[in-house]
Amino acid sequence: MPGYVIAHYKVTDNEGIGKYVEAVMPILAARGGEAVVVDTGSQVMEGDAPHQSVVVKFPTVAAARAFYDSPEYQAVRHLRTDSSTDGSLVIVEGVEGPD
Repeated sequence: MPGYVIAHYKVTDNEGIGKYVEAVMPILAARGGEAVVVDTGSQVMEGDAPHQSVVVKFPTVAAARAFYDSPEYQAVRHLRTDSSTDGSLVIVEGVEGPD
C-alpha cells in the first residue's frame, strides 16, 4: 500500500519556504516520494485549515517514515517549521484501487 505524507500549515516566510522546497525536492526524489498536491489556495469546507496543503506519495508507509526520519530531511526540516505556523504533518496509509 502506498504511504502519504500530508502537511497543512500557514506560511509566514515565503523566502524561507522557497528555500525549504528547493532543499527538500531532491530528498523526496531520492526516497521515492512524489508531490501530488501542493496548494496555496485550499478551499476550507469544514473546520479550520491553514493556507498551504501538501500531499506526498511514497511507495509504502515505511518509505514515507524513512524519508521523514532521514538525516537529510531532518537537516532541512527547520526551514519549513521556521517559515510557517499552525502546522500539522501526518503519515497515512493509502489504498490500492481495483485491479
